[in-house]
Amino acid sequence: LTLSVDPHPGNIFVLDDGTVGLIDFGQVKQISGRSRETLAKVMIALDSRESDDNPADLKKIGDLALELGVELNEDAQDEAAAAVGMWLFDGSVENLPGGYDKGELSPNSPVKELKSFPQDLVLVGRSSILIKGLSNRLNIPWSLAKEWAPIARKVLDQKYNQTPKAASVGENRIRFRDVIGTFKQWGKGKTTSVVKNLPAPIRTRVLALLIRAQERRERKAMEQGPPQ
Repeated sequence: LTLSVDPHPGNIFVLDDGTVGLIDFGQVKQISGRSRETLAKVMIALDSRESDDNPADLKKIGDLALELGVELNEDAQDEAAAAVGMWLFDGSVENLPGGYDKGELSPNSPVKELKSFPQDLVLVGRSSILIKGLSNRLNIPWSLAKEWAPIARKVLDQKYNQTPKAASVGENRIRFRDVIGTFKQWGKGKTTSVVKNLPAPIRTRVLALLIRAQERRERKAMEQGPPQ
């Protein structure tokens, strides 16, 4: 996935036939591997959510945001991770969860809850914010998630249709040691608080495992159909 990450007004042209043209590709960003897959899942989760306050949707979006590498302040609300994802990638949302404000300069912005943001996605976030600012100025509701969701689905379809590669021995060791305790807490409904306190690299792997398990359950349920 290669992106132009400098879409300010001076680099955007409306052509005679109405199509949009971009110039100046001095700043581009390539995203691959796990980050690309997780970003695709974020876009799909945002696009397919039932509402802006559905607990199941908020948990999924929040877990994916943490899997991307977002780190929150220790006293952040449970909805903070989902609010960051919605604020950054869906400019059409009217009310952010947790009572957060959409304005990034507001004292109650979800941005204030960020302890750190993944370096690999800084330019992606910059690009999204630039386009969101243009759409707000033109009074055009715009959602990056809705625009990218069809592409994201194709990315994941291609991945899941390929033969999965076996995880490395190192990855298995990390998962066994650190995930087993998380599963114990998961059964008690304490996953969010436990995951927040894990070191960033381990947290990313744990969340990836939990989300994939949830996706397998959802696919199985869809294949089986409603109970008779």
